[in-house]
Amino acid sequence: MNSYERVMAVCKHEKPDVVPVGPFLGNHAAKICKVPLSKYYTDGKVMGEVLYKAWEEYGYDIIFAHSDGYYISEGMGVETRKEGDDLPIVTKHGISSLLEGGKIKVPDPYRDGRMTVYLEAIAYLKSKLGGKVAIRGTGTGMFSLVSHIYGIQELLLDMAEMQYADEDEDAKEMEKCFHELMETCTETLIRFTTAELEAGANIIHLGDSLASLDVVSPQIFRTYIYPYLNKFFTRMKPQFEQHNAFGLLHICGNNTAVLDDYASTGADIYEVDYKVDLLECKQKIGDRIILMGNVNPVELLQDDEEKVNELCRRCLDVGTAGGGFILGTGCETAINTPKENLKRMVQEAHNYRY
Repeated sequence: MNSYERVMAVCKHEKPDVVPVGPFLGNHAAKICKVPLSKYYTDGKVMGEVLYKAWEEYGYDIIFAHSDGYYISEGMGVETRKEGDDLPIVTKHGISSLLEGGKIKVPDPYRDGRMTVYLEAIAYLKSKLGGKVAIRGTGTGMFSLVSHIYGIQELLLDMAEMQYADEDEDAKEMEKCFHELMETCTETLIRFTTAELEAGANIIHLGDSLASLDVVSPQIFRTYIYPYLNKFFTRMKPQFEQHNAFGLLHICGNNTAVLDDYASTGADIYEVDYKVDLLECKQKIGDRIILMGNVNPVELLQDDEEKVNELCRRCLDVGTAGGGFILGTGCETAINTPKENLKRMVQEAHNYRY
């Protein structure tokens, strides 16, 4: 099997030759190629070339077209500053109140923001590696998108007030506007990720870091966020089937309390954060969804060959039981991760058989 066939086999609940491996890796690729981040995330051809060179260096099975999270929201009124080796910094939000959310329109993925950068990078990777390596397209989750447009602190304060919507008219109106904005962001994500599939992506990533239980309660997650995750994956299912592709959910943090909810979103793959106990996750939902993870990216920074090998083997031993597992990192690979550690990770996976 080649890398693409290996990943597709697992996603279809079939047995691969060896365990596929796909670290959550984007900006690290620019670092090892000595390309300024601001060049990497603003030029699709550069992004594609950098990711291709990183794949040549490591030989993993999934290439992830990823950098920052503002490439969509910049097409929805958000302004950022981009300089040198810094990731974009928000300088102006799109709205100053949830009540203004109606003015935010669904952007064109082929014209607005930096979505075209990712589409060009995916198309480049398809031209070089299509059918040989799985290509993972990015996607900022709708709750995080709302926070980019409005502001994290402002959004969370309003979410607290919305809990009184049944007894307060202002809170009720705020809640209504929140849902309207979430609908807009969901439709935006659907249009962008559909364009990624057409460009050549085989896996679609929905990453919603702000939806973490490190930030919101299970009740808020289930009431205000889960319905839109479910709507996204349900709406995208026919597109996934048409393109022989799969949907992946990634939410940072220890989200053990809502694992059952994750398995019922309609996602095909759950990328398990390093804060979640992989064994518990496997026991709870491993028969319903493909698991990917969850090597701690912080520990990958250490210069200890045996420790890194042990981290990977522990995940492999737990995750592969019963099948349906891809080795990955529990969150984004740190930009300064030693190259040898990622090579060890790939080697451990490719030496491991179900």
